[in-house]
Amino acid sequence: MSALYLPAGAGTTHSFLGTAMTVKAGGSETGEALSLSEQECPPGFATPWHLHQHDDEAFYILSGTVRLYCGDRTWEAGAGAFALLPRGLPHAFANRAEEPLRLLQLSWPAGFENFVAEVAAQDPDPALLTELAARHGLEIIGPPPA
Repeated sequence: MSALYLPAGAGTTHSFLGTAMTVKAGGSETGEALSLSEQECPPGFATPWHLHQHDDEAFYILSGTVRLYCGDRTWEAGAGAFALLPRGLPHAFANRAEEPLRLLQLSWPAGFENFVAEVAAQDPDPALLTELAARHGLEIIGPPPA
């Protein structure tokens, strides 16, 4: 692994489930240690309930407000907030505000960036999304939170 520097705005941007996700670093840059992405989610965006089988996930909120669901807990998180969502624990998140949400998404070990790229390349329907998720160690367990 070598040093890595990216100026503001750099990275590979994917259209990912209605969001713009810019991969800043992935397995090839970090020796498979982690992946880091910047995500912009429009108002009304929500992930399905899911869990990660092989990686832990964390969010750092840059702007906007996110509603995070993790197990039986719910948090409203604004700019500067941090959340850790351990592998194996069902979770989801939603932008219920009227402005875009921007966050940093960190997963370790690396690999989530490969799921993002595969989903972006196929723009899958829910059945295919579930299949792609399973290939990458993710389990979709329900629709987005109401």
